[in-house]
Amino acid sequence: MSNVTISPETMSVLKNFSTINSSILIREGNKLKTISVGENVVAQFNAVESFPQSFGIYDLNQFLTGISLFVNPILVFGNNEYVTIKSGSRSAKYYFSNPEITLKAAPERDVRFPGADMEFALTQEDILAMQKASAVYDINDVKFESRGDGFVTLSLNDKENETSNTFSVTVPGQCTGEYAVFMKMENIRLMNGDYNVKISKHLITEWKNKSIDLMYYIALEP
Repeated sequence: MSNVTISPETMSVLKNFSTINSSILIREGNKLKTISVGENVVAQFNAVESFPQSFGIYDLNQFLTGISLFVNPILVFGNNEYVTIKSGSRSAKYYFSNPEITLKAAPERDVRFPGADMEFALTQEDILAMQKASAVYDINDVKFESRGDGFVTLSLNDKENETSNTFSVTVPGQCTGEYAVFMKMENIRLMNGDYNVKISKHLITEWKNKSIDLMYYIALEP
């Protein structure tokens, strides 16, 4: 049998992963990955703890909520059917899902980012402001525009409505030319934090958390 104590940091990351895909396949080791059902968002995290075996969780949010019922819980792995969650005199038995069901929820290969045509940094406050403005103005299109003057502008607008409300954030950045690319705001499902962002004209973006070993790859709109 092997015991694992999940750190608060890993719990927070897994809670975020549950907003990307409700299921997950946790592979043996310390690398956690998930992918959205539409396969347009991939996230990966290198955890401080290592899992002794691979196992599938069909309802990740339920699994995490179950762990939160305990104080300083220990996960005891000893078979391929379930994990025992223990704390003092209390315990719970949580059964794994069929790996075939959750296999699509955990990509095996790493994403190969093709290189950046735009680079900039976003603070947690910038990201939250964009998300709040998207909800207030009911706008889901966000445009990333390199202006050729050392700045990048992120603009919320409705591509189908020329008179829609708009909201923008301008930040210092580097770019290889003048570009304008689009993304759906609903795909930006990041854990709180500051991020270094890279955008490729090959329709993919990379979001690297500045504080922990957490990365997101989010597709751009065609």
